Amino acid sequence: MAILTGYLGTYDSPRSRGVFRFSFDGETGALTAPELLLEAPDAKYLALRDGLLAAPVRRGSRAGLCLADLRASGGPCVVEYLCEMTPGCYTAFDGDRVYSANFHEGTVTVYRLEADAPLFEKRIEIAPGAGCHQVLARGRFLLVPCMNLDEIRLFARESLAPVGSVPFPKGSGPRHGVFDRARERLFVAAQGDNTLYSFAAGPEGFVPAGAEPLLPPDAREGSEAAAVRLSNDERFLYVSVRGENVIAVLEARGTRTRVIQRAPCGGDHPRDILLSPDGRFLLAANRNAGGLVCFAVDRETGLIGKECARVDACEGVAVVLDAPNEDAQAAPGAAGKDG
Repeated sequence: MAILTGYLGTYDSPRSRGVFRFSFDGETGALTAPELLLEAPDAKYLALRDGLLAAPVRRGSRAGLCLADLRASGGPCVVEYLCEMTPGCYTAFDGDRVYSANFHEGTVTVYRLEADAPLFEKRIEIAPGAGCHQVLARGRFLLVPCMNLDEIRLFARESLAPVGSVPFPKGSGPRHGVFDRARERLFVAAQGDNTLYSFAAGPEGFVPAGAEPLLPPDAREGSEAAAVRLSNDERFLYVSVRGENVIAVLEARGTRTRVIQRAPCGGDHPRDILLSPDGRFLLAANRNAGGLVCFAVDRETGLIGKECARVDACEGVAVVLDAPNEDAQAAPGAAGKDG
């Protein structure tokens, strides 16, 4: 496999003023030290499609969406649209739209792309402090996990009108979800109770199909699930858990899941995790200590193995690779402050 380019989104700090770029060797798992690509404070999440990189951004008292065309000669061509009060914690492409979920404001801002530039289309108001953490598209639905409401709010994908909700147990705190390719199974990592919830997805909605605890009963107090990824063969799920500082590996058979490993994350406060396109490696972005770490993965068993590489990275919370099948690694999860 060729050398791939990776991008790391970060919280704003004196050492992390935006989006960093690094190289990943798909044969050995080697990483190069990240270098600043875009000064975009509070670029907490990254979405990459066809050479366009989207990220939240904060400029003084204003915030919004930063869109960088990485295909431009002479360096990225950057366009920003600042129409939010605080930066979002999640961005996603969907056709000619880009979504920005805002944890604190309890909103989803919808931008429409015209000539690869974002224009404001609509703001979906849910509730102040709702903890909106993600936007997922499936058929006629948009799904918005609302951590502080213990539910996923459903909206019509075309009109953006509210059409219902998917309830979760009180205090569970649904954070991020991932669909299989057929969009028939939905797996949601909940931060509040460190559980992976499974749903069968049908034309009219989502039917609960299972709940698997990610941690043992004696887990460290204050641990919180963060990112969830599904392997390309759809047999294994990976969930980062802060506090306990592990990556939980789960086997998936239909909508049934079970934990088969809890592997150390290689640092402190793991946020985003990402599988390489061929599934042989897993990258973990540790926010507080440990930096960006690459681990070997056994594709037959799904288990995480030895550490292959490590580079210094401060405040890392989101990671993407410029790879041909990046869309197969659906809906992950770094996220925003207090999330």
